[in-house]
Amino acid sequence: MNLPAEIYTEKDIARARQNAKAMGWLQGGAVVFVGGWVLSLVGWIPTVLVAGGLGYVAYRLLTRKSKKKQDDAAEE
Repeated sequence: MNLPAEIYTEKDIARARQNAKAMGWLQGGAVVFVGGWVLSLVGWIPTVLVAGGLGYVAYRLLTRKSKKKQDDAAEE
């Protein structure tokens, strides 16, 4: 087989290293940005759960029948 002694030149290797560093920085920055965004959303979860619970309790209190109406319905 007639394979060349060197497949890549030093210039190719240097360019690949530069590109790999740049890609690493971009990926790292994206991970930090998305991670921060996700953590900011996680902070809203307790607020949403409490608001939903209070809304459910208010709904149940406002839509329940009065004691007199329940007694009247039972007699019929």
